[in-house]
Amino acid sequence: MTARSPTETQDAPQTAPEVGAAPSPLAASPSVTTALKHAPMGIAIFDEQMRYLAASRQYLTDQNMSPDTPLLGRRHYDVFPEIPQFWRDKHAQVLAEGVELRDDEGERYVDRNGDVHWVRWSMAPWRHDDGRIGGLVLYTEMVTKAVEAKHRLQAAEARYRAVFDQAAMGVARVSGSGRFLEVNDQFCAITRHNRETLLASTFMDIVRGEDTVTAVVTQGQALFAGEIDTYTVERRVAGDRDDGVVWVHVTASRVDPGGDARPYLVVIISDITARKQVEAEQQHYQGQLRLLINELNHRVKNTLATVQSMASQTLKNEPHPLVAFEKFESRLMGLSQVHDVLTRESWHGAGLCDVAERALAPFTPPSPDGEPGCKRLVIDGPPVWLAPGGALTMALIFHELATNALKYGALSNSDGKVVLTWTYDADTRDLALTWTETGGPPVVPPTRRGFGSRLIERSLRGELKGAATMDYRPEGLVCAMRATLSEAVEGVSPLGG
Repeated sequence: MTARSPTETQDAPQTAPEVGAAPSPLAASPSVTTALKHAPMGIAIFDEQMRYLAASRQYLTDQNMSPDTPLLGRRHYDVFPEIPQFWRDKHAQVLAEGVELRDDEGERYVDRNGDVHWVRWSMAPWRHDDGRIGGLVLYTEMVTKAVEAKHRLQAAEARYRAVFDQAAMGVARVSGSGRFLEVNDQFCAITRHNRETLLASTFMDIVRGEDTVTAVVTQGQALFAGEIDTYTVERRVAGDRDDGVVWVHVTASRVDPGGDARPYLVVIISDITARKQVEAEQQHYQGQLRLLINELNHRVKNTLATVQSMASQTLKNEPHPLVAFEKFESRLMGLSQVHDVLTRESWHGAGLCDVAERALAPFTPPSPDGEPGCKRLVIDGPPVWLAPGGALTMALIFHELATNALKYGALSNSDGKVVLTWTYDADTRDLALTWTETGGPPVVPPTRRGFGSRLIERSLRGELKGAATMDYRPEGLVCAMRATLSEAVEGVSPLGG
């Protein structure tokens, strides 16, 4: 936009240079003067020595100068000695090279009072009729307010971006349709989705449960309708990797930017999966505790009924008080032994071998040669896991058989031997046990059935849906028992005990 020199006309008033100013080869024509007077931007025309030839009123106003300030013929750098070398070099470049220069964004400028201004500018050479560069034309526009507003906006956006991107929680902007407009890294990490997947999805796509999706839509509509300002809720979401369900705490708020921009939601989430897992475990253990309490109530009642029956039958069939007390105490001790086993296993059950060893331990006498008593009382059978009720029943049965053997059978002398064996069919859950006595005194069948026999038969029939047969052979008693277990064979406790 190289300018031609301002031309004089016969009607143009002659404007002499000011006193002390260098003579100007040109004078502004009336048309140029009028144009400059009403120009809506700052315009200044200089000669090759950077002396003012003309200036618009807006130029003077932008420089905080009176509209009648005399500038013609004065050198630009004398009027504004604070002009930095940066712009002096550009003036020189335009005058020397005849190039056009400009800055459309706004250049920072500090005036003589130390105030900061921002100016958008352009400069171009003007030429004489013969093509020689006569000076330059400077165009300026003060854009301080606009630039400062822009800087404030950029600073606000930078703060927003820093908070959005670096927030410890997941943050997302969501449109009225539920589509993700923007998500930060933490939102991606918590939901186990990458950014591309989320930006192509809606919030309803990642939550789990039909009722949950319906609730998300309903609450979102209430927010956009202005019925509520915000809401918090706990949701289940699932990622696009095999990470299982993630629980998040959600806070959603409506933002109305105003103008033509559409409202949107700011959704903030935090990962509460660990807390939910702890709550689920607590509920599980509380359920187990309730089950244990109910089972304990049931077992206590059954145990008390058993003790009552033992007391009644013992006292009824034994007239001597001291003997009756000893029998009753012995039976209670046998019952307590298996209680120890069940307590150790948290009342989830017990192994049949463990129950037998605990119940028969008080009845294991030493052999005549001083060898351990286990050679006189042999226990042999595969691993079988008994439910609590079955364990108590078998313990009482073993105690009664051992008590009888100690008083009248194989354990009443030094030569007798007892062998307890069993087999188990895992398919039918049938348990078959055999108690065999040998080496004791000759056996004579009893004339009446005692309490022990009735206890064995009644216990097997009630708790284990089984039966017992007593064979009083001369060489020793053989008790054949069968039962149907409610649980399959286990090598160890189901809990690893």
